[in-house]
Amino acid sequence: MSPPGSLFGAPPTPPAEPSGDVEPAAQDPGGDGPVEPQVAVEEASAGGAPVSEPESPSPAATPAETAPPPDAAGAGDYQVLALRYRPQTFADLVGQEAIARTLQNAIRKNRIWHAFLFAGPRGVGKTTTARILAKALNCASNEGPTPEPCGDCPSCREIAGGYSRDVPEIDGASNNSVEKAREIIETAHYTPSRDRFKIFLVDEVHMLSGGAFNALLKTLEEPPSHVKFIFATTEIHRIPDTILSRCQEFEFRAVTQRVVAERLGHIVDDQGLEVAPEALAQIARFGQGSLRDALSALDQVIAAVDGAVTAADVSEVIGVPDVQICRRAATAIVEADRRAVFEIVEELVREGRDLKHFVTLLMHYLRDLTVVRAAPDRPDLLEWPQEQERLAEFAGRFSEEDLLRSLDVLTKIEEGLRWSPEPRFHLEMALLRLVEMPRLAAFDRLLKQLDQPEARGPAPAGGGNGPPPAKPRLPDPPPPPEAAAASEDSGGSRLLDLDPPPIIKEYQETFGGTIVSAKALPGESPPQSEP
Repeated sequence: MSPPGSLFGAPPTPPAEPSGDVEPAAQDPGGDGPVEPQVAVEEASAGGAPVSEPESPSPAATPAETAPPPDAAGAGDYQVLALRYRPQTFADLVGQEAIARTLQNAIRKNRIWHAFLFAGPRGVGKTTTARILAKALNCASNEGPTPEPCGDCPSCREIAGGYSRDVPEIDGASNNSVEKAREIIETAHYTPSRDRFKIFLVDEVHMLSGGAFNALLKTLEEPPSHVKFIFATTEIHRIPDTILSRCQEFEFRAVTQRVVAERLGHIVDDQGLEVAPEALAQIARFGQGSLRDALSALDQVIAAVDGAVTAADVSEVIGVPDVQICRRAATAIVEADRRAVFEIVEELVREGRDLKHFVTLLMHYLRDLTVVRAAPDRPDLLEWPQEQERLAEFAGRFSEEDLLRSLDVLTKIEEGLRWSPEPRFHLEMALLRLVEMPRLAAFDRLLKQLDQPEARGPAPAGGGNGPPPAKPRLPDPPPPPEAAAASEDSGGSRLLDLDPPPIIKEYQETFGGTIVSAKALPGESPPQSEP
């Protein structure tokens, strides 16, 4: 049986030194007095019994091993923003207020589940929430679990630093075998060394093998009273239903762009930096719902730029297009400027921009155009509020039908760029299709009207919208011999005696030829029908 903590990186036992008494003082050859005597560390206790496991070091006795608080990093020990501003309490969680409130109420009502499953996209606070929950359950400043952990007791500081013996953090990707699952089961039988609960925090739990999941089923269903499980995953669909049914599931959502931008603004103010609001919005958009990704991008931009940070600096450092190139693309589309389309794509490729990200930004820009047309009095719904005036100018030149068609084309091209061997050609053809969208839409309507039976009949009398009432029609008299001969000379088709409707005239003027039927091409005979 493996000893407690053998799987989870417990502090190693210090090497034993030879036992002995105090060595005699050595004379300092260059001085007058003796050197300080060296005391050897004894391997056994006073009673002679060997020490099986070292005691957990006290934070006060070993300050070097204590995790520094978020604001204690000095100039020589820089801490990245994602770690420096990592939430330490439920109140600090960003974008997950409902989950934080549920966990706090569960602790207040003493309705604490034995297994939790945190699922959601990357960088939204799953592991951070797991640590906060572990601190709330094991905080030593209260007699029992508390919804507001102190953050100062040894248990809170060790959990925040990730080196607590009673709250081991396990990487599911590197500990995914059945043997590792058995070690978890064996370790769960031991009572905590100091804290209230032994909490197993398994990150990326979907990486466990099928055998490991099956081995955990019994312990996960009926664990000892002092054991809690907290699982975190980004791919919940890969977790067996037998595991899901034994856990209390919490679905973490992507953080909205507005909330991320506000959080970045607070951090920038705390750092005493000057970053334009457009630059913060661009960084938040780059994060795509992940606050950690946005903080990493902000860290990179701050390191690269001296002085005030602008949107152009963000575009240059992290390699994403800005709103200006989306505005140029929208102008090229509405003005049918094919040359500008190729120039825009050439600029993106020359500067090494992400073409897929450009398509995503253009989709957001056209989405803002749709919002301006549908709700011009709601600028808070826009992703680029500063572009409201320019969007209002564009909105009058785009029809709602064109905007919907354009968004549909961009959605399909975004999927195609991911696997296309020639992404540049793929993007150019898509933008050209957007330029030709009005003409393609008119041709599509023309074909649909040709397929309608009422397109061959005369316009309804009296200005009504419905088709004219059906009238009985007598059989046509046989044509005279002269007309029959003329009909044979013209290719065997007989022109309609009625004046063709405007849609037929438009088709003839556009493509030439003669329309003899809505179901036949120019020069073909209409389909014969029974009398």
